[in-house]
Amino acid sequence: MAPKSTSRASAARVRELRRRMDRLNLRLLALIEQRVRLAVRIGRAKHSLGLPAADPQRERAMLEQLLGSAGDCASPADLERVFRAIFSASRKAVVRERRRTPRGRAP
Repeated sequence: MAPKSTSRASAARVRELRRRMDRLNLRLLALIEQRVRLAVRIGRAKHSLGLPAADPQRERAMLEQLLGSAGDCASPADLERVFRAIFSASRKAVVRERRRTPRGRAP
């Protein structure tokens, strides 16, 4: 059994690491929200041009670039699932925006 001082130090280290994780989660959330807002802006511009909301070719290219730039901390399959979920959330926000705004009219 580890001495109490070592256990306390280990518990304190876990708490600090968890605080860092919590801060990182908030940063990730802010970045995802920023990305969704930007996708909505792009969607508005595309809508005014009569272009479709989704661009599967662009999404594939972005995904390939991201996976090609990734390190080896997470598997490519896991990263692909994460980014596909982010793309999907962005696309859904664009579609919701389009339903609220007639074509050719910016909100």
